[in-house]
Amino acid sequence: MTIDTLRFGPVEIDEAKTLTFKSGLPGLEEYTDFVVLRFEESFPIIWLQALSDRGICLPVIDTFSVAPEYTFDVSDEDVAELSISSPDDFQVLSVLVIPESLEQMTINMAAPIIVNTATGKSKQIILGGGDYSARVPIFKEICALVREEAANAGSVKETQ
Repeated sequence: MTIDTLRFGPVEIDEAKTLTFKSGLPGLEEYTDFVVLRFEESFPIIWLQALSDRGICLPVIDTFSVAPEYTFDVSDEDVAELSISSPDDFQVLSVLVIPESLEQMTINMAAPIIVNTATGKSKQIILGGGDYSARVPIFKEICALVREEAANAGSVKETQ
């Protein structure tokens, strides 16, 4: 299926990989169906595109790729709602804020998005307790990830 996006124009997607947020995202409750868009040019940033509004597209990142020590508790109710039965069933994404000055980029670690990778059931969870901030600087970590990926790509090419 092809969707028309404001940011990327027409994009081919696999409908089977639609993410469904039962109650939408906080602040975007009316949007329940999204798809993850991945582009090599924006690695490691991926995009959460609403299917019902071409203008709703959030930059997100796999949280553990930039913060491997990140931990939080998920309630039994959320685990049941998302049909998660093992740690291999889910991915954790975090929303990025990308200002004009990229060095000021931040990640929202206070509200992770949990995605059941098998079913597409998804939910953004607001963490209590104040352990994490909604505006954690992340530019250096993203740069390190890009450098690591480039180094790995170079070593793979050398061995081929």
